[in-house]
Amino acid sequence: MTTTRYTISGMTQSGQKFRPSDWTERLVCTQPEQLKRYSGHLKIRRINGIKSIVFDDQLKYACAFTFERLVSFAKTNHLVFTEETIEGGTP
Repeated sequence: MTTTRYTISGMTQSGQKFRPSDWTERLVCTQPEQLKRYSGHLKIRRINGIKSIVFDDQLKYACAFTFERLVSFAKTNHLVFTEETIEGGTP
């Protein structure tokens, strides 16, 4: 199965580190009932020392609001946002 994996980096398109430092935790709701809905489709990661959020296209079906919120946040704040097509797997 082909999946699209998205990564939002804590780095702006102009190369500045995004602040506040806990932006990933603030953006991703950590309520247990929320996490159950998108478990496996969204992860907070540190990539090359930069806090990032990695999620797949299945998040759209598990929690469309969260998916749209993440994409909108990345665009509004001019964060580095990448898409990658992968065969199977999760973020």
